[in-house]
Amino acid sequence: MSAVAQAGEHRIGRRAVAVAPSAAGVLLGAALLAMLIAALNYQLTLGYALTFLIAGVVVVGALHTMRNLAMLTLRGARADPVFAGQLAEFTLIARNETRFERFALALHAPGMAQPEHFDVPAGAEQFVSVALPTRRRGWMPMPRFTLTTTFPIGIWRARTRWQPAQRVLVFPAPETPAAPLPMRNTASGEGASGGHGHGDVVALRPYADGDPPQRIAWKAVARTGSQELVALQMGEAELGETTLDWHALPASMDDEAKLSRLTRWTLDADAAGVRFALRLPGTFVEADSGPAHRMRCLEALATWSR
Repeated sequence: MSAVAQAGEHRIGRRAVAVAPSAAGVLLGAALLAMLIAALNYQLTLGYALTFLIAGVVVVGALHTMRNLAMLTLRGARADPVFAGQLAEFTLIARNETRFERFALALHAPGMAQPEHFDVPAGAEQFVSVALPTRRRGWMPMPRFTLTTTFPIGIWRARTRWQPAQRVLVFPAPETPAAPLPMRNTASGEGASGGHGHGDVVALRPYADGDPPQRIAWKAVARTGSQELVALQMGEAELGETTLDWHALPASMDDEAKLSRLTRWTLDADAAGVRFALRLPGTFVEADSGPAHRMRCLEALATWSR
């Protein structure tokens, strides 16, 4: 049972399954030993028969317990990025290509509050979700999982270990409470703007619930005589552009605190629709906007190192 991370699928061979008595199995073994000693002392034929009958059931139970794990195929799936301090949810896939259903499987990993229990029908696969705590930013590898079972009679415990090669990206925890975004330049380049200006009118569009009353194009409605309201569509000048600069942060902040603030600013700027650039020591992400740009910036923050 290797501890080396394995990419792709992992098929559990019979030699990779370790079988040992469970707590109930140890008690049963002690009881069988006592029965055998009593049968020898008192020459009880029925005592011999009962003892060896139960011993036979125990041996057969060990074979069935091992078979409940052997020949399963395990595969790790992609995990979505999270922020430090949140739970990272790993998805594992257990596939059973045999004609025997697998019952009462338990998946353990360091950091899990309790094992994840599941069954795998014959000729099918089962998705198993595992939530693990995250403590630091960067790439977090999947831990070494232990898959166990005590099926069918609970006196044996079969165990195998497996570490998939998948990993999850952990972003820095955003600063709380949030500091105001840096001053930004308007799109026309006329200086700094600390908030949303009026920008340029680039088009007219149908009025939508939530639009401020001052955006209603009353003159356009009067000219057309339409009963439907239209609103002014403001251009990029409304939001402007800014740079989230590591070097502009107070020198008294440590590296992780700076990353935490820049993460918060990245999220806030993206939510406000502001075009922004990110500058870190040795790294610069050009100004842009949208989900792909936000992900590039968060990944740069998560993986940054001196």
